[in-house]
Amino acid sequence: MEEKEFKYSADHVWVQDRGGGVARVGVTLYYLDRLATIRIVEIVPEGTSLARGETMATLESSKAAFDLPSPLGGKIKSVNQAVTAEPELINRDPSGEGWLVEIGYDNPGELGDLLTGEDYQKMAFE
Repeated sequence: MEEKEFKYSADHVWVQDRGGGVARVGVTLYYLDRLATIRIVEIVPEGTSLARGETMATLESSKAAFDLPSPLGGKIKSVNQAVTAEPELINRDPSGEGWLVEIGYDNPGELGDLLTGEDYQKMAFE
């Protein structure tokens, strides 16, 4: 499958449309750099329906615990069990093996509401 461009939320979550109404979601390296090493990952179970903005995961580092809001409304199709077993994977490869969930999204228009890479860079670094 051809890799599709990443989109971003203002909450420092990346989204990659995988096709067929499914998007892979994770947390950005920019955000992780400010949090320290992730020690605990709790993700909502597969099959959970979420509205955009509802908590999809809670990450805990040595500095703080924080909730990650879902960037899209839909149903959790897949949870990356590797990151719950080995949370450090998120820090090592946040946009690869450290992904969190795959969401079957309800509204494709929500993808258009997300930031492009360029827009995210401007928001994050300015």
